[in-house]
Amino acid sequence: MRHNARRLQERAEPAALMAVVKADAYGHGALPVVRALRKEGVRHFAVARPAEGQALRDAGIDDSILVLGAPLRSQLPTYAAYDLDVTIPSADVAEAVVEVGSASAPLRAHVKIDTGMGRLGLPPDAAAPVVRQLADRDEVVLEGIWTHFATADDPESTFAGVQLDRFEDALAALDSIPACIHAANTGALLTLNGRLGELSAGLVRSGIALYGLAATEELADEIDLRPALTLSARVTQVKTVAEGTSISYGATWTAPAPARIATLGVGYGDGYPRLGSGRATVSIGGQCRPVVGTICMDMCMVHLGAPDDPLARRIEVGDEAVLFGPNGPSAYDVARWAETIPYEICCGISPRVPRRYVDSRGETPPEAPSSPTL
Repeated sequence: MRHNARRLQERAEPAALMAVVKADAYGHGALPVVRALRKEGVRHFAVARPAEGQALRDAGIDDSILVLGAPLRSQLPTYAAYDLDVTIPSADVAEAVVEVGSASAPLRAHVKIDTGMGRLGLPPDAAAPVVRQLADRDEVVLEGIWTHFATADDPESTFAGVQLDRFEDALAALDSIPACIHAANTGALLTLNGRLGELSAGLVRSGIALYGLAATEELADEIDLRPALTLSARVTQVKTVAEGTSISYGATWTAPAPARIATLGVGYGDGYPRLGSGRATVSIGGQCRPVVGTICMDMCMVHLGAPDDPLARRIEVGDEAVLFGPNGPSAYDVARWAETIPYEICCGISPRVPRRYVDSRGETPPEAPSSPTL
């Protein structure tokens, strides 16, 4: 992750990097990720919900934390209590922020302009009055203005350029522009870098690339990224089954000949997708072997080959299989088998899966202890 942060910071210059660590840092573990990124000089972070920011504050993180989601009126005191930056997606939220803030403890706000994502934000032609209202109030510090691209992950799409035009037009209509302007996500950083430079954006928001991935493998090739996460599981049983033996729920796979089957202690309850049934492979014993039968909540089965196959004879209980990571199938592979995107694969890893954090020398950093073994 530290390597990825360095590469992204180089690409983003002169803008600073805002690390998106929502959804428990895309399943990687928010606090250890934030601590690692801080060592690379990252001082801006983004989460989706105020509770995520509160957890980081409780752990001693005192850097800038922007909550990307739209706030409910009842949540605004949490923003004030935990010094979280609030997204302003509407005139109504702007009024509520003014009511909750105070001159002695103003809320920091980032106005969101909807340039085509269609999710959150003010229409471009409605942003100026709200920005003017906030800029004139002591109860609010107008920290930034931002937008979000819908198609920047696609180098062939022209819609991101249309959105950028709309954003620039909205900024041109303002009486004054806050110092912190941010439009680019990972995809835009890799496909629109030249135009973003023209905008002199103050921040670049990066999420998936920090974890060594991009929306597609082709986009990842645009920059030197290293996948940060390996998901592995232990063999819990190995057995020989006769020809005609069915495996797992629904008896969807039947051994065509005598076979050696390894059961792994991982399933969809851990975030290993059930749609991978009959499609997925794992790396075990240095070889790629197929997952057979239906993936269960807590287990899945791997065909090691014929009973006299060297691999089948070698694998024992306790051996490790890599479900995805640098030494096995990729997160892109698992996403393809599950008919989804790598974001969902990483975010879907269950909290019950133990996390172990290592530095570049393979050692566990003292500030990022392993979670308990289950």
